[in-house]
Amino acid sequence: MNNIIFITGMAGVGKSTVGHLVAKHFPKSLFIQVDELREKMVKGYARPENGVFTEEVIQQFQMARSTAIYMARLYANHGVDVVIDDVCVPFNFVEQYAALFEMTSVYRVLLYPKADIVVERIKKRGGPLEHINHVPTIYNFLDSMPKDSWIVLDSSDWTIEQTVNAVLSNIS
Repeated sequence: MNNIIFITGMAGVGKSTVGHLVAKHFPKSLFIQVDELREKMVKGYARPENGVFTEEVIQQFQMARSTAIYMARLYANHGVDVVIDDVCVPFNFVEQYAALFEMTSVYRVLLYPKADIVVERIKKRGGPLEHINHVPTIYNFLDSMPKDSWIVLDSSDWTIEQTVNAVLSNIS
């Protein structure tokens, strides 16, 4: 089985940019953005509003994550390296990825720049500015989250290229 690299962090930390560039380093690779899987819902798409995760929102996160896990296993079993990009909410996201994290070929990467840097990045990219309101809550959760088996990268002072290189050096 080929590698599966799971990249997470708060909105605005660079998961998508870093994940896509990491995937480009492999001869055969698949880049899965779980947000895009969630947004495939044509009607009935549920998103968190004001930081509130209803049962429907949590279920839709779980369905997208189960799909991502299935895709990652399928492709990795056929010689393709897989990079998954997903946010670290709701707070049971680790449980929602339990089936993925029990696999030995999975690298868990937490992009974890300082909270004030995340706020600056969200402003610089033009939003959604509502994410700024959730930085303290998400960082309180991440600060207390057990990080055994995680590659935790404080990318506060790094360029995108430096962050990509840090991910690649930690998985080789």
